[in-house]
Amino acid sequence: MSIWSDAVTIVTATLSGDINFKVVQAYRSPAAWYVFGLITLVGAVLFYYRERWAERFEERLGYSVTKFTHPIIALMLVIGLSAAFLPPVAQVLSTITGDNLGLIVVLIPILLMLIERTPERTIVIYCYIVMAAIIFIGVIQRFVFSVQVPWSTTIPPLLFMVMAWYGAAFNVRLRTHLSFTEFRTKFGPKGQLFWLTFDNFLWILFCIIAVTTTSRVTVNTYDNFAIVLGTDDIMRWWFLVTMPVCFTLLAARALENIVEDFARYRRGDVLMEQAVIGGDT
Repeated sequence: MSIWSDAVTIVTATLSGDINFKVVQAYRSPAAWYVFGLITLVGAVLFYYRERWAERFEERLGYSVTKFTHPIIALMLVIGLSAAFLPPVAQVLSTITGDNLGLIVVLIPILLMLIERTPERTIVIYCYIVMAAIIFIGVIQRFVFSVQVPWSTTIPPLLFMVMAWYGAAFNVRLRTHLSFTEFRTKFGPKGQLFWLTFDNFLWILFCIIAVTTTSRVTVNTYDNFAIVLGTDDIMRWWFLVTMPVCFTLLAARALENIVEDFARYRRGDVLMEQAVIGGDT
């Protein structure tokens, strides 16, 4: 098949959800690089302007939106964990929500994080909390009650994967990944600007590679109906699909750094500052 026909197959099949062996083969073709390269760049621009909108929204509010998004997200996660470990609670909540409890518990936090300036930090925090809660409850169940839900050892590694990559995206914005600050501060402003821009272009190139390859893995997992071990209906691709989104967001952070660096250079400001892992932007 031609690159164009493979590209059309990738786009139309993904949007319709009609994934079959032919579509998986198209994902493995060279056309995937063109499709997901473009998606990464367009997505990075969209995420960049989402960030600018979130900044203006917080400026109008006069405080961080996390003051009201975090309590709601925390409540959704408590509800989800309660339903996961207590079958009677799950049955009641499923009846109330019309068997859409899982969708509600996931969708509401996602929508709230879209209006935050740094959704990566929220994802990292709550992935860590949920992961720790599952492990803690699992240990209590095993050594106190001699029972244990089988997925308590398979869900946490997937959450750790999500936490790690979104944490990496946030730290790219903080410039704590491969910054070489001590070495590059010896250059003049033009030299510093060159190396900073070079770094961010490498990050964007890396993101294109990561989005393409993780999309292939995700669609292959979807086609094989891979289920998370220890569960009956939790699909593994639900976790893997967060990876292309994460690397698109990482590309947006690199783009944001480029725009910020050129603005600083024009104003004559300091280009390189000591960054702190986990700090603020």
